Amino acid sequence: TIFSFFFLNQNQKKAVETTEGPVLIIAGPGSGKTFTLVERITYLIIEKGIKPENILIGTFTEKAAKELITRVSNRLDSLGIDVNLSEMYIGTLHSICLRIIDENLEFTRLKKNYRLLDQFEQQYLIFQNINRFSNIENYSVLYKNNEIPSKWKQSGTLISFINKLSEELVDYEKLISYEDEINIKVLGEVYKE
Repeated sequence: TIFSFFFLNQNQKKAVETTEGPVLIIAGPGSGKTFTLVERITYLIIEKGIKPENILIGTFTEKAAKELITRVSNRLDSLGIDVNLSEMYIGTLHSICLRIIDENLEFTRLKKNYRLLDQFEQQYLIFQNINRFSNIENYSVLYKNNEIPSKWKQSGTLISFINKLSEELVDYEKLISYEDEINIKVLGEVYKE
């Protein structure tokens, strides 16, 4: 074997070698999390024969993803292992999901020229169409003391509601059916719009 555990402490070694079932690692800053993850990826490829396209690592930031790719690439290169890292799924959770959508586009209802909107673009889209929402009966109940704020703040509030409802797969028709709860009914109307 060309893989060595020389620089790993006992807990890191356990994290690298545990390949069956889930693994939870709780570690503070500077404790070697990225190093351990790089060694785990190396171990999976070299010792376990896992193909790079079967490895997925999700990070929270683009910076962390780039750092991980660089370190994995350097580690494998130092061992003389030729691996195409573009086959591996390393990135932010959003970038990985986008890649999966792109790779499987023909199995979706999306068109080739679909576009994902970031938070600002979502809010701006609502802002541009705010009159469609503000014309909903009892619309003001969505705001503190029924006081409707500026159009930009309204759009921020609405996008927050809409995102939460869509993430929870809430059916807007059920919300609209709440005749006795006017704020829930209005929220359903907004979500429908």
